[in-house]
Amino acid sequence: MLMGVTHPVHVNTLTVFYVMNLVITLLVITFGGLVVVTRLQQHKFQLFASDSSSARNVLIFGLGSLWLVDGLLQAQPLMVTQFTGKVLAPLLVGQPAIVAAVVRLGMRLWRLHPLVWNLVATWMQIGIGTVILLGSETRWRRIGLWASIGWGILVWGPGEGFGSIFSGGSWLLGSPGSVLFYVLAAGVLLLPSAWWRSPRFLRVWQTMIAGLWALAALLQAWPANGWWSSHRFSAFLMSQARMPQPSLFSAPLYAGAKAIVQSPLPWNAGIVGIFVTLALLWILGRPARLTWWLTVWVTGSTWWFGQDFGVLGGMGTDPNSGALVLLGLVVYALIVPRSATFTVIRPTKAG
Repeated sequence: MLMGVTHPVHVNTLTVFYVMNLVITLLVITFGGLVVVTRLQQHKFQLFASDSSSARNVLIFGLGSLWLVDGLLQAQPLMVTQFTGKVLAPLLVGQPAIVAAVVRLGMRLWRLHPLVWNLVATWMQIGIGTVILLGSETRWRRIGLWASIGWGILVWGPGEGFGSIFSGGSWLLGSPGSVLFYVLAAGVLLLPSAWWRSPRFLRVWQTMIAGLWALAALLQAWPANGWWSSHRFSAFLMSQARMPQPSLFSAPLYAGAKAIVQSPLPWNAGIVGIFVTLALLWILGRPARLTWWLTVWVTGSTWWFGQDFGVLGGMGTDPNSGALVLLGLVVYALIVPRSATFTVIRPTKAG
């Protein structure tokens, strides 16, 4: 198994990395500013197209913003010096041979030129986010969305180990992988605007949410994944709690780890039951408002107690899957009133 970084870390490496980032930033500001000024003079510049639905606008803004956040997280100093050892190497544990081979290939390529690759990763993600946000309804936004799909698929394999779904993964870890949701979101935004007004589209959205929680239940209940064991479950929460973070976030994790070590079976059974319930509520008929709020609560809670918001601890590369699912739930809530199948009854004035 590949372990941590084998080469000594030099201060000069980080200096070169940030000097190059500064140069690229100045070039982007210069040429980007010229483009913005030109479009403003032509009265064509707008963040979103005026005829886009509010739901589509929210997804565009959310996806673009998250790519920008990911790019900034990739620019952390530790990403230049410890990315393979701290982020990629742990993905190898328990993986099938073919998946481990993909991750090892990514690690070998990264170690050839870590500074260059980190620059590419940083600015690729910042570029994707910027083009999605500012591309308007032009080919540039479509280019950004296709780049989101291509880069996302590339990252999902060697960068996320396919979301750890083949190596004891769990929704608490972020499985099936946050970048997979980036790919799905970009694919949805590439659909014609007429699809967003179709009842079929809403049904597909419900099916995807139901499928997520069905997969979450399967991964959590699968005996080989080890979540019925107090050692696996409590050790996982304890490792999250020990990450450098405010006690406001770590204290509940410590309490959860101590509670689970005493009785892991009922805790895991309860979590599996919640995931199964959500899957059934979303796949059977029309989800009620209570279903939506329950899903938001479960997603938010697991984003904290399992995924630790994705960025706490200093080595997070993205806010993890919980942020994307919460974004999807907001988009769903905005789609519902616009569908012909789901009507909103409003009081009318007499006479």
